[in-house]
Amino acid sequence: MSSQIKNKKIALITTWYPPINGIAVNRMNAFANYLSEKFEVEVFCLGKQNETVSLNSNLKVHYTPSNRLFELLKSNTKDNKIVHNGKTALRVLLKKIVSNPLNSWKNQTLNKLKKRHSDNKFDLIISSYSPEESHLVAIEFCKIYGDVKWIADMRDEMSSNPYISLALKNSLKQIESEVNTYASAILSVSKPILDEFRLICPDVHYFEEIRNGFDHELVFENTELSPDKVFNLGYFGSFYGSRKPDFVLESLAVLKNEYPDYCFHFHIYGAHNNYSIPSILKDNIFKHQGLPYLEAIIEMNKMDANILIHPRSKHKGVFSGKIFDYISAKKTVLAFVDKDDVAADLIREYNCGYVAEFDILSENKQILLNAFEDKMKGEFKIASDADILKLHRTNQINILSELIIKLTI
Repeated sequence: MSSQIKNKKIALITTWYPPINGIAVNRMNAFANYLSEKFEVEVFCLGKQNETVSLNSNLKVHYTPSNRLFELLKSNTKDNKIVHNGKTALRVLLKKIVSNPLNSWKNQTLNKLKKRHSDNKFDLIISSYSPEESHLVAIEFCKIYGDVKWIADMRDEMSSNPYISLALKNSLKQIESEVNTYASAILSVSKPILDEFRLICPDVHYFEEIRNGFDHELVFENTELSPDKVFNLGYFGSFYGSRKPDFVLESLAVLKNEYPDYCFHFHIYGAHNNYSIPSILKDNIFKHQGLPYLEAIIEMNKMDANILIHPRSKHKGVFSGKIFDYISAKKTVLAFVDKDDVAADLIREYNCGYVAEFDILSENKQILLNAFEDKMKGEFKIASDADILKLHRTNQINILSELIIKLTI
């Protein structure tokens, strides 16, 4: 790699970064780690206190605190249902009292970004939505330093989100207008969301789909199913909103009642206690604490099939959390999702599982039965090694690296 590329300096602006956890955190962590293999990277993120940490010679992280009460009210997988619901209600109430809890973070982060730029100029900045404060920092920076390229990462829709208020929609439209004016490129996690931004921001020149992917080097050679007649099902992650296992559990209850030979264990890792288990299933459901990432992947591989849950919604482009990890674990995916969205499309394309509409009980029941019968026959559906490799985060970030080079050379 030429020194011209190696010396390019990148700023990544996000509220989501380790040591906190989450899908957005994993995306930003991958951006920082893999980009720092080719460029100098500085991350400007949310933290408990003001501090700067050097993770390697090419990666530096600037932490800036925000409203401490919001941090205390974050959900924890160890919370019981009452505590979980209480925290949620208090966060909603606090947002009504404190109109913009991230305003202090935004202002401090912008000042830090400008100071670092004056010390050693950035060639390009990347900001990631949501929340919008990351983009607001980038917009104000670009108004001052118009020669610096800006890539706006859109994990979610902005004004086109069908579930937000009219006031918020109008506010986000204004931000999108400035993205259209100042951004050099827009990223998103899926083609449907990216295509929306092509219409919203017609003056932006570059658009790239950067999927989340999986981020480990584990390779599973054996694809054998568990030798016993128990169908081992796994679910890894949280339940929230309408994304609950109710239809799956009801289907399992019906199968247990109607098919005496349908013997299964359903292992749930890391979910909040915000769902109910039918009494008939009390001996079939096993709850576990959440696991570190690599341990979770290993446990996924021990299952016969892993369950993906995402209800149909008004918007498309939702890959649904753990899908890439599930595929990488080389076990069948049982997807209870929107059959017309990208997660279902990917499973069908890779022939790595079974798809049912999230809330249609008969379809839920049928794929649970089909997968069980296939297991009894020693058959399974998994992605090919070549297809799995395409979903590794390093291959996704390579697309971003090529875009950065194009914008800055």
